[in-house]
Amino acid sequence: MSARIRRAMTIVAAVSALAACATMSKANPDEAIAARQKLMKEQGAAMKAIGDKLKANQVQAAVVDAEKLAETSNRIPSLFPEGSVNPATSRAKPEIWQKRSEFEGYAKKLSTQATQLAAAARSGDAQATGAAAGDIGRNTCNGCHDAFRGPEIKK
Repeated sequence: MSARIRRAMTIVAAVSALAACATMSKANPDEAIAARQKLMKEQGAAMKAIGDKLKANQVQAAVVDAEKLAETSNRIPSLFPEGSVNPATSRAKPEIWQKRSEFEGYAKKLSTQATQLAAAARSGDAQATGAAAGDIGRNTCNGCHDAFRGPEIKK
């Protein structure tokens, strides 16, 4: 992918994130919760696809999923506007708003690591790609979930 296309994709992602911020700041809590749960499911699907592709030795095919992680991670903070809690439908902990900079740091870290993961996958280096994917899951995703996501909701 050329530098020009990557820059255009970055600009599109930034504009999308800003639009999401504006939309979510006006959204009711249930809309914000639904939007972030949808995004997290997309991220989970991307992580699963990366794992499946690595197991099948299709390293370069994981690039698109890593890029999806990078793009979606930029939208995470905007999907958690102040007051968007509902213990019946959301596992978001109050710590998200109490430790906002730490929470946003995890989203930024995910974006950076997913970009690095995409580069490793693009190179075809299975070992580096697997290590990058494992680090994202073990440290970034789990770290954020441990700090900011509550227990399963019993229905």
